[in-house]
Amino acid sequence: MKLEKITGIGKTTAENLKEAGIDTVQKLAESKLDELLKIKGIGKSTAQKYISEANALIKDKGKEQKVTEKEPKEQKQLKKEEIRQEKPKEKITSSEFGKLITQQAECNIGLVGHVDHGTSWKFLPFP
Repeated sequence: MKLEKITGIGKTTAENLKEAGIDTVQKLAESKLDELLKIKGIGKSTAQKYISEANALIKDKGKEQKVTEKEPKEQKQLKKEEIRQEKPKEKITSSEFGKLITQQAECNIGLVGHVDHGTSWKFLPFP
């Protein structure tokens, strides 16, 4: 796994880490704070963040590997086939669709209240 996967580590920082002998995320996770503080451009809070994120990445990567190791190819294939064989969505008739549209319109009116489309001015007395 590349060091650049860690937030804040770009090409230059990765090169500086590699020069210090830290060329993998695993080595970064196992690094001591003092080691990282000796590297140009890395302060205490940044070093702590790098170590923390490296450990989190390794932990997440380990979970991914465990899941894929436990799941044989046959099971993966079965899952793909199950997904493909999902039931088709029910089709609705045009009258049912019309009812749904009417219900939605009623809900919309209920949410915003009655909408005056500019006709009420006609009924107001003119001073």
